[in-house]
Amino acid sequence: MPITMSYDSNRQRNRLRKVNKYICIGASDALGYGTSNPSKDGWVPLFSSLISAKQVINLAQAGSTLHEAMRQQLPKVFYHRPDIITIWLVVNDFGEQVNHISILNSYKTDLDSMLFQLRTKLDRNTRILVGNIPDLSQVDTLNSCGIPKFLLKFVIKRWNNAIKHIVKNNHCDLVDFYSHWKELGEHPEYISSDGFHPSKEGYRKIAQLFYQHYLK
Repeated sequence: MPITMSYDSNRQRNRLRKVNKYICIGASDALGYGTSNPSKDGWVPLFSSLISAKQVINLAQAGSTLHEAMRQQLPKVFYHRPDIITIWLVVNDFGEQVNHISILNSYKTDLDSMLFQLRTKLDRNTRILVGNIPDLSQVDTLNSCGIPKFLLKFVIKRWNNAIKHIVKNNHCDLVDFYSHWKELGEHPEYISSDGFHPSKEGYRKIAQLFYQHYLK
C-alpha cells in the first residue's frame, strides 16, 4: 500500500521532471537492428532525445529473452539507479513457445519478479515503461511460417492480457503497442528488409509511442 500511495500521489508532479539517467532493458530492436545507422535511427536514441535524457545506458543484448535479461541486465540497473526505464522484451520469448508450450508461465513469473524488484528497490518515482506485443499477424515473416492469423492474434492477446495484469499490479506503465500500432499492416515500410525488425520509420513510431505514454 505505501508504494501505491506514494507512486500515485507524486506521479503527476514527477512526470516531466528532468531525466538525468535513462536505462533500456531489451533485445536486438533496442540496438537498432534493421537500420543502417542504429546509433541515430534506433528507437532508444530517438526516445532518449525526446525526453532529453542527460545519460543513456542501453543494456540490451541481441537475442535476449526476459529470463536471460533477469541475469544479465537487471543487476546493472540497481547500480546505475535511473530516473526512467524502458522494457520491451517479449517477442523473443513469444517465439520460443513454438518449442516450449509452457513458456508463458515462466515469462509471467520472470516479468513479475523483474518489475517487483525494480519497483521496490529503486526510487518510488522511477518511471518504468513496459511494452507489450504488437499485432505480429501483420508481419510477413510470421505469416510465411504458416501460422493462421486468427490463432496468432488469439495467442498474442493471451500474452498481452498477462502482461497488462502484471504491469498494473507492480504499479508500472504499460505501453500498449497492440492497440496503438494497428496500422502496421498498412505501413510495410515500418518493417526493415530482414522482414522482422523495424525499419527507420518503424523505430520512429516506437519511440513516439513510448514518448506519448511518458507524457501521460
